[in-house]
Amino acid sequence: MKGFPQLTAEDNEQIELLLKDIVSRSGALGALMVERAGYLIQRAGGELPGDAREFASLASNAFSAAQEMSRRLKENFFTHLRVSGTGFHTLIRHVDDSCLLVVVFDTRIAPEKVESEAVATVIGIYERLEIARQRAPGATVDFADADAEDVTKFFRRTPPPA
Repeated sequence: MKGFPQLTAEDNEQIELLLKDIVSRSGALGALMVERAGYLIQRAGGELPGDAREFASLASNAFSAAQEMSRRLKENFFTHLRVSGTGFHTLIRHVDDSCLLVVVFDTRIAPEKVESEAVATVIGIYERLEIARQRAPGATVDFADADAEDVTKFFRRTPPPA
């Protein structure tokens, strides 16, 4: 499993643009970039019902459970999970072994539209993570070791030391 790479301010800006873009293009309520263990890395769009960090963790666990069920059925290429509700749908897309894209959208929006729009976002995030890995091979962030309650503190812009 790939570790989550260290992201720069430029990486974060590009990812933020990608998340805002999918929200805009699809009409989704919001989009989350989630580390595979369930830590919320970045978000865009409106407020989700409830706590976004809890939602990120639940989405990650749901995806992992569905992926494991697929493996047991000898289906080794599991790319996404869609949760359908009466008011909202949730699309959870595999980006790579370290990251998921979670998109929450109204039931009046066709799920196929959101799935189609998510492809470009997944590719963009994947490419950004690969750039970060190539820039600093082996340098990863382990949010569990950091005991991070809110991992966004790892990705805030800070002025360089004087």
